[in-house]
Amino acid sequence: MKKETSIAIFMGIGFGLLVSFIIILNTQKNQSVSQKTIAPKVRPATTDQQGVTQQFTISEPNDGMLSVDPTVSVKGKTAVGSFIIIQTQIKDYSFTTKAENFEYSIPLALGENTIHINIYPKGTGGKIQEKELHVYYLTTKQ
Repeated sequence: MKKETSIAIFMGIGFGLLVSFIIILNTQKNQSVSQKTIAPKVRPATTDQQGVTQQFTISEPNDGMLSVDPTVSVKGKTAVGSFIIIQTQIKDYSFTTKAENFEYSIPLALGENTIHINIYPKGTGGKIQEKELHVYYLTTKQ
């Protein structure tokens, strides 16, 4: 073999090893970045101007409730002036609370009803709060 051919072969092998080493390092780096887990979003309770935490509660209906009435009242308590959105399979409702206690009657579909309740506190500093309820409507007709 000629001297130039041997040098070309060794340089080709060396360059190939260098490129493969760089590719392996980049692959390992990308895998370690993609395996990091993202923490779930937690929506904390809102605070008013005095720094007091404003929780909202739903007193009716209970999650998993069985109803024979085609409507159900959603009752709860939240800060005055909060914007509330109630979403069901039939219709979406939205209103602003005028008092701490609120009540809203909604119709139910036959079978399982998933009710999403979102509370947007008054002002821009509060955090959105969410609840999901499942109510089952069964008729008594035979």
